[in-house]
Amino acid sequence: MGWGRRAGLVAVVLAVLLAVGGIALARSAPSLRADGPTSVSGTEATGVFRIGDRTVRQVRYDDGGTLRYTFELTNDDRLPVTVRGLADDQPPSRLFTYTGLTDAGGQATFRLSPGESAQVTLSLLMGGCETLSARAGAFVTAVVLRVERAGVLTGLPAGTVTVALPEELHTGSPREAFCPSSTATSRPPG
Repeated sequence: MGWGRRAGLVAVVLAVLLAVGGIALARSAPSLRADGPTSVSGTEATGVFRIGDRTVRQVRYDDGGTLRYTFELTNDDRLPVTVRGLADDQPPSRLFTYTGLTDAGGQATFRLSPGESAQVTLSLLMGGCETLSARAGAFVTAVVLRVERAGVLTGLPAGTVTVALPEELHTGSPREAFCPSSTATSRPPG
């Protein structure tokens, strides 16, 4: 086998390896991480406490109110990642409905370069206390984001990535006096 054929074979093998590596990278989820500092608005009271290795942020339920939870989102990926808001399917929560995620400028679509962090705000509508017994609670521990890797992979279909929140958000279902749509039969006993 001549030198030209060997060089051609090496070039073909390298091209195949690069293509396979690119496909594997495209199929893996980007690495995004949520950290503090955190803040909350949209409720009268909030408190943070630790249970073992968990950090829980207790918030007061406000029927029909919007809780805004702000935290740092970091791109730990090797490529730029574009966040395109919330995915359609979110983790279930009885008293919270995911309504939006925006950066500090109020944009639902934003780009994070490798190693870059941005302050983001997750908006959660509080409702449904009439379907849950008084003093029962609900948690939000993660958010599912629609994302796309930028750069060389631009144009590939957007995927999703689940990001664990730096604190577990918790609220309790209030007593009947503070749950305006509850009736004598709408709440289970308990």
